[in-house]
Amino acid sequence: MAAPLNATLDVAFRIEDCVRVIVRGGHAIVVIRTEFCAAEIALQGAQILSWKPAGHEDLLWCAPLPAAQTGKAIRGGIPVCWPWFGPHATDPALPQHGLVRTVDWRLIATERVADDVRVDFETSHQDARLRMAITVGARLRVALTTQNSGAVPLPISEALHTYFHVGDVGCASVHGLDGCSYRDNTDGGREKVWHRALTLHQETIALFDVAPDVAEIEDPVLARRIRIAREGGRSTVAWHPGANVLALKDVVPRSAMHFICVESGNIGASTVVIAPGAEHRLAVTYDLAPL
Repeated sequence: MAAPLNATLDVAFRIEDCVRVIVRGGHAIVVIRTEFCAAEIALQGAQILSWKPAGHEDLLWCAPLPAAQTGKAIRGGIPVCWPWFGPHATDPALPQHGLVRTVDWRLIATERVADDVRVDFETSHQDARLRMAITVGARLRVALTTQNSGAVPLPISEALHTYFHVGDVGCASVHGLDGCSYRDNTDGGREKVWHRALTLHQETIALFDVAPDVAEIEDPVLARRIRIAREGGRSTVAWHPGANVLALKDVVPRSAMHFICVESGNIGASTVVIAPGAEHRLAVTYDLAPL
């Protein structure tokens, strides 16, 4: 009898004392433990579920995992939206946020690099090959690379749809977007300009097609500041369901007070077109600092 997939992966990619591959609820998960952090990454969607720098609460919020092999996306952590963000432009029957959140990516490498651990995944769709490099330690770095192996240009929109854990959504605020134009999807997509620190205690769907490369979340309840530094992307999205949380079957309403989404990518007017044979890289670095 063949060895279970998780056992095969664990043997192939284990790093003694810091990296294992386990199964939880039918999901294969890379578990990382070092003196600098703890982290978990699901093979489904190459999705980071948890990152806890030493001495801190989790940076990320995640709902309980859905049953594996159901085609249901994992709610929380850092989902990958690709090759479109939101609903498909012409076919509403296609899945929200693209095609790669519900498939298992191939785990291709684990490596200890000084104080960090790097984990690499890949997947493909038609003429596109995607690679995800995740580096965890005292900071978290995520890099998504799309390679166009086809003969025609490849347009994509994309986002790292990060769910940040906060002490109380009513007290947290997002800085760095003051004066930026956005589309308000709670108001029919009307173009508006943000003029203050962004708060998300009510339903918010703010699409900033073009925004500064750095944003910060200030969380007075957990007494910390989260710095989000983007490379290879121009867009930021701020989302929270507010009272609409009741429509989300996979979120316990009370738990919604403990997350906000600040997403980094390329959407709308910042859609990327990748030439044949070329590649595009979106990277985000997350840092924690005390208030």
